Amino acid sequence: MRKVMIVDDSHTIRKLLSSVLRQRDFVTVEAEDGMDAIEKLSLEPVDLIIVDLNMPNMDGIEFVRTIRNNFYRREVPIIMLTTTRDEEIRKTALEAGVNLFLNKPISPSLLIYKVESLIGGT
Repeated sequence: MRKVMIVDDSHTIRKLLSSVLRQRDFVTVEAEDGMDAIEKLSLEPVDLIIVDLNMPNMDGIEFVRTIRNNFYRREVPIIMLTTTRDEEIRKTALEAGVNLFLNKPISPSLLIYKVESLIGGT
């Protein structure tokens, strides 16, 4: 059972991504910001994290840095999915430890392809 955490302050985006992933038999865990995600990760491990950049309380880059500094979660693949197209922010995110930096909107088929490229298919 492959589990993906979706971290985004938009309820609509979380539900949309969850729906797409569940169609391919992924189990999803949703978090509304970085702080919520860290709390949930302490309770249950996941195989991959999809995180937004701009969120209240803890933004995506700060969240990624926190995960990469955590011994138990350090190796979890992380996809940053954001509307931001700023090349400097992309570079900063990759330096922080993001595996992939993708832009919204994203097609369901491309999202599935990218997730499966990091954690394998069914």
